[in-house]
Amino acid sequence: MDEFEEFYNRHYITVDGQNRVTDGWSDGPHPEKDTAGAVCINDKGGYQFRLFPGGEENPPLWDMDGIALYKYVDGRVQVRTEEEIEADRAQIPPPPPSEMEQLRADVDFVYAMEGWI
Repeated sequence: MDEFEEFYNRHYITVDGQNRVTDGWSDGPHPEKDTAGAVCINDKGGYQFRLFPGGEENPPLWDMDGIALYKYVDGRVQVRTEEEIEADRAQIPPPPPSEMEQLRADVDFVYAMEGWI
């Protein structure tokens, strides 16, 4: 009877200068992905990427505004606090005005310059 050797995939993350998790993948579906600068968080993982043992497969790493939901501190992945997420959200610049908003501002400016307001 042949015994099968267990096979594992490695799970990697990349982090930015503030230790926010910016990417995560398993070398199962992504064997070609460059691991230079990446952190191996699990060398005995399954085919699909997981941030935590038994956790969700391929979890979202950012919210709808593109803000990182996780950080890497002291050798482990952690959920970022609401305060950390809100601090990042406060740094997002406001969107530029729409064409209609810009037109309205231009009209208001002309009216003000002509003394019609």
